[in-house]
Amino acid sequence: MSKTLVVSDNEILNQLYVINLEVYLATEVALVLSTQKAQELIESGENYDLVITMNMINGLDSAVTLYEFLKTKNLTTPLVVIGNPVKEIPDIVVVQSSYHLKNLLRSCADILGITSKSMAALNVPEYYSVDTKFLMRLGEAPCQIFLQVKKSSEGTNYAMVAKKGSSTTEVLRKFLSEGIVNLYVNKLDRLLVINQISKILCDFIKSSEHLGMVEKSAALEAGFEFVASDFCQSPEATQEVMNIANSCTKVMEEISKETPGLRALLQLLNSNKNGYIYTHSILSSFIASHIVKKVSWGGEGHLEKINFVLFFHDIMLAPIYLKHPTLKYEEDLLFNDDLSVKEKELVLNHARMAAELVITYRRSPMGADLLIKQHHGMTNGIGFAIDFKDDISPLSKIVIISEAFVEEYMKGKDSDPDYQIDLKKIIPALIEKFKKSTYKKIIETLETIKL
Repeated sequence: MSKTLVVSDNEILNQLYVINLEVYLATEVALVLSTQKAQELIESGENYDLVITMNMINGLDSAVTLYEFLKTKNLTTPLVVIGNPVKEIPDIVVVQSSYHLKNLLRSCADILGITSKSMAALNVPEYYSVDTKFLMRLGEAPCQIFLQVKKSSEGTNYAMVAKKGSSTTEVLRKFLSEGIVNLYVNKLDRLLVINQISKILCDFIKSSEHLGMVEKSAALEAGFEFVASDFCQSPEATQEVMNIANSCTKVMEEISKETPGLRALLQLLNSNKNGYIYTHSILSSFIASHIVKKVSWGGEGHLEKINFVLFFHDIMLAPIYLKHPTLKYEEDLLFNDDLSVKEKELVLNHARMAAELVITYRRSPMGADLLIKQHHGMTNGIGFAIDFKDDISPLSKIVIISEAFVEEYMKGKDSDPDYQIDLKKIIPALIEKFKKSTYKKIIETLETIKL
């Protein structure tokens, strides 16, 4: 069996890379979080058939460092770099997007001499994890469902808790009440289950077209949760995730059009106690919809693109908000002691990472990745702008102003539970924050927003 060294400090991607490399390429994977640790392993005498590294780790040029290190040691170990290196490096393979797993696996397979035929014959893990609450949507088991009952050095045991065709509502409700949030299906049934969950969610979301606002909001939130929980488990789920995302985008647009006013939308969201990212995105969608109608160059096509962007722009932060449900404003996360260094690095890079994710989807609206990358005013998708400049897309400015409006409202609500939305306070605060005339023209359209 070949041996691969992966150098990555991204908590979300680490498990994804290790699982896929081991499953599809049958290579033994060692994972380290720093360039220094990778060098120490190699110097200790560990021999690897392949080294994979992120282009930057902890702000340092990992690609160049490892390339020069291998060269100094007279090692010809192939080097695969994820993301564009800071400078040109000879004799390496570059996979531009962190989430384009098919490209990564294809490149590594070529290096390790693994053919499509041999990949198909590999022994893959027998069981695949599925979120219990999504299995509940199926009503009956599409295949055998298992519970993980023992995990030790000797292996993991699974007990069947539902057979194919059996009703699952009661048993799954019991598991959820006991805090069992994940169950398992056989590897051969994985796509069957994911496809069925995806179809039911899509149908549910689409059926909300003729329902009230409460039902639409519930459908939209369910779609968001599914995408947030499943998108990074396997590249094979990409099309299913996109079907849900595209359906959700349409519902977001419907909610923005059908809501009688901003206060009605706030009342709906407050009564349901939705999560921060979801609430923030829906409110921003409503604000952006108003702006697009008021600017001279706005159009319906822009609304579809903006709603897609608002659905995905903070998707990378979902695990952090799930772990820390009381946290809110993204910039404040950087100064919160509850977050680890790795989580703060994710916050800094979430716009770039989300842009890299959606660019791999064939059905993304053209230019959506650019808007996601720029949604904090930074052209490279890293960090948060202090001085908002004109070197970004006009549509990005609409997204930025919409989010800033929502945050001004939320901060007022945080300081005073009885706070009522007040344009005479919010608009001057936005004008003070965004100095350029192009931003001010967008802000001025908010004077006529329907409350």
